[in-house]
Amino acid sequence: MTTDDGQRRRHIVLIGGHDETFPHFAGLGFEFTVLQLHDAIGPNLRGLTERISPVADFGPDIVVAEITRIMRSERVDYIFSFTEGGLLSAALASHRLSVPGLDLSACELCIDKQLMRTFLDSTEFAVANTICRTPAEVRAFLLQHPQGLVLKDPAGSGSEGVFIVRDERDLTAALDEQTGDGFVMLAEEYLPGREISVETLTIDGNHRVLAVTNKKLHRNSLAEEQHVVSPDVVDDDMFHIISAYCERLLTRINYQHGPCHIEVKITARGLRLIEINNRVGGDYIGLLVELTTGVSQFRETLRCWSEVDSSGVGPELARYAYAASHQFYEPIDPECLRSALRGVDIIRLHIEPAPSRLDRPRTNDDKIGWIVFACNESESFKRAIDYLDVNCS
Repeated sequence: MTTDDGQRRRHIVLIGGHDETFPHFAGLGFEFTVLQLHDAIGPNLRGLTERISPVADFGPDIVVAEITRIMRSERVDYIFSFTEGGLLSAALASHRLSVPGLDLSACELCIDKQLMRTFLDSTEFAVANTICRTPAEVRAFLLQHPQGLVLKDPAGSGSEGVFIVRDERDLTAALDEQTGDGFVMLAEEYLPGREISVETLTIDGNHRVLAVTNKKLHRNSLAEEQHVVSPDVVDDDMFHIISAYCERLLTRINYQHGPCHIEVKITARGLRLIEINNRVGGDYIGLLVELTTGVSQFRETLRCWSEVDSSGVGPELARYAYAASHQFYEPIDPECLRSALRGVDIIRLHIEPAPSRLDRPRTNDDKIGWIVFACNESESFKRAIDYLDVNCS
């Protein structure tokens, strides 16, 4: 584990990750050990390192025990994770083993939605909320907020287990889905307005807003269908307002290092916070950011720890002005799609066999495929978006 000049290479332990993330880390001059689920070990991970520790799950005790075992024979300089299921365990391991990495307090705030709401109470980021332990308490909160509420698992992620409730019928449907033991749900006031996400990168406490993403949901569900990064998402003045808002938020929670995916509503009362996630945005949002800004949130998070000359890393050059991802929840012919989208560059396209029809609103886990495309011509991009909106929504 030495460099060409005889210096010891710094050693990073990564907890999990999608196989497409691992090529971002090549050439940084680190020695990598990766804890990965047995069935998620792919060719890109094998290409990055031979030091792979298969684990059954990313539970904190398993992660800490495995890193402790590694540290008996060699030094570990950093512990990090870019996958939602590994974030808290990585932060706990850093904290317990006194190894730099994810900050535990900020990580806990981002993962525990109720803890975050309590922490931000009486600030510009506050949203009316309460923990409900009975259906009657949910009904009482709805009476206090007749414009509607959002009901969610305080420790959940994605759209699974999230419900928008505007009336008694919505409430009955949401409560019918609560089949597990121990009813504990977070109720928040519903925020009318346009939803966007903000993709950020913080290095040693210095915050940078990289992109604002327009989001579209699938039909009458909370399943995310389309994300767009383009100059048309918000104008320059609004971008600066959003950037300042998110930088204040990151400073408020004392966020020190890594990417964030912040969900915000633009409302008549100004910007309102939906939630903050200490990770790269899902559904290829990280790739959209890289395609339009030239910045890899994965690579840049680790590169600042590297002793490799930064001049050896290519400059941050945006390749495209416009980029989008679209998730498919219904069958689609890939060849028809390619033919219809000839005016744009298709970066990713994956379609799986369609499952049997579902008799419920979709969630993010129900998608059967996706496409990522980009271009530099606004009209070509608009035609592609219009085609997807008409034929694939």
